[in-house]
Amino acid sequence: MASHPSTSDSWPQDGAGAGERDDGLDVVRMWRFISRWRRLILVSTVVGTALAAYLAFTATVIYRAETVITPVRTSALNAAGSLGGQLGGLAGIASLAGVNLDANGGADREAKAVLQSRSLIEEFIRSKNLIGELLPHPSKPPTMWRAAKEFKEDVITIRDDKRTNLTTLSIDWKDAAEAARWANDFVALANSRMRARAIDESTRNVEFLNKQIAQTNVIEVQRALYVLIENETKTLMLANVRVEYAFTVIDPAVAPERRLSPKRSLYILAGLVAGFAIGVLVAYLRSGLSRLKQSNPG
Repeated sequence: MASHPSTSDSWPQDGAGAGERDDGLDVVRMWRFISRWRRLILVSTVVGTALAAYLAFTATVIYRAETVITPVRTSALNAAGSLGGQLGGLAGIASLAGVNLDANGGADREAKAVLQSRSLIEEFIRSKNLIGELLPHPSKPPTMWRAAKEFKEDVITIRDDKRTNLTTLSIDWKDAAEAARWANDFVALANSRMRARAIDESTRNVEFLNKQIAQTNVIEVQRALYVLIENETKTLMLANVRVEYAFTVIDPAVAPERRLSPKRSLYILAGLVAGFAIGVLVAYLRSGLSRLKQSNPG
């Protein structure tokens, strides 16, 4: 006669025996259950752990390089901010010229907006020719839009600390040295774009203000407009000589020596737990089928 697992070796037990556990976990019965099915559970655990280890050691290694920056605050910008009280009714002319009388806060906001803009990401990808690297095995045509989306979602992270007014720019990439270089180059590109924009705007502003001076004979108005021109000239000078025009690099990125991912120990631990759980589940199902056959021998 074929032997069947006794009810003492099956867990959990149905019927009256369940009441003896007082709705708690019968540790002894569970241990007997695991002992009976130990080979199945052990094989499942080993397979799960081995599979997780394989994934952990074959996954692409990612490094994170970080640079810390802060928006530039200059005396020229502070001077522009103080002009609002001096100009009075001429503020309208200043706004027509594009002169920002709240330059301090406005310049910070504009610089941070440019740093996070999609157009800057696309310019960076174009300058480094990164479409092929960002989309090595594309299921769809490798376009700039898809490359920029990949870069923004999986490569670059920008975090602002409002308390310290510091910004941390992170690059996650498979090559540590390249990740550090990209982080520093991205900030440099943002500074270059802001510098070029400032030169273009200030040049146009000076031309406009000179025209306004030629159209008025009021000395007070001319004097105020010359103050605006002086401020725009300072901006032009700073933009032409200052490399870190919009952002000052507090802590440049260096090649990291520790990987960001994969976390191999967590992979292996997760595989061990999952393998054990699957083994217990399969054992429980097989035990249930065995009890079903016992109760219906025909």
